[in-house]
Amino acid sequence: MNFNKGDEASFFKILLSDSVDYLGLAPAFAKKYLEIGKRKKKTIINLKTESAVKWSVKYVKIEDRYYFMDGWLKFMKDNRLQMGDFLVFWLCSPSPNLMFQVFFFAPNGCLKHPISTSGVGDDDWMKPFVKEEDSDDDDEELLGNVQKFVRVLRISYLHRMPLSNAILNTTGIDAYAYVWLRNDDGKLWKVEVAKHGQKGQPRLARGWSDFRKGNKMKIQDICEISHVKHNLLHVHVIKKQKRERPSTGK
Repeated sequence: MNFNKGDEASFFKILLSDSVDYLGLAPAFAKKYLEIGKRKKKTIINLKTESAVKWSVKYVKIEDRYYFMDGWLKFMKDNRLQMGDFLVFWLCSPSPNLMFQVFFFAPNGCLKHPISTSGVGDDDWMKPFVKEEDSDDDDEELLGNVQKFVRVLRISYLHRMPLSNAILNTTGIDAYAYVWLRNDDGKLWKVEVAKHGQKGQPRLARGWSDFRKGNKMKIQDICEISHVKHNLLHVHVIKKQKRERPSTGK
């Protein structure tokens, strides 16, 4: 994976749906890099992967919101993107011929390999890493540094939530018998840290279900978990949403 040295024109998105034909963009990024000069409200933008295959999508501004629309669903389907996937967009060609290089990460934190051609059949895919639903393997996705990571709530995580190996190595959380989980409202839950499975990976155990229920979490909700200090973790919950295509008007 080659990032341009010093290039800060990038943003990330976590897919909250794999069946909608648009992608909402980061407003701050769109205003700074996409709303330049007298750009039309609808602009064609190219997306490419490490395989150098290119897709065209339409960039649309609707009031104060920004989207990739026409062509986005094909891009998702061609690359087998799914709910919970983590996408990183790097602006590799600025105005007027805008192009992004896109990198995909599965909910387990592994890089998903792009396809070699656009619109190919199933036999032409480079197979991504696939993990069984009840596997004890790590399922981490780091955000920026090793003190923050993402989990997508699965059936196997309803009663025990695995901690990130990277955050364990740098914070020593596994040395504590319990941690405190703090939500966005500042409410705290005391949760046991226990080793589970053949690999003995530390997980949030007794008390995790209380946190999950207290925050009304459901399958496919996303947790951003960050280390604050000592045995205090902050958990930001992003709810799974069934969104309708935004109205473009006439």
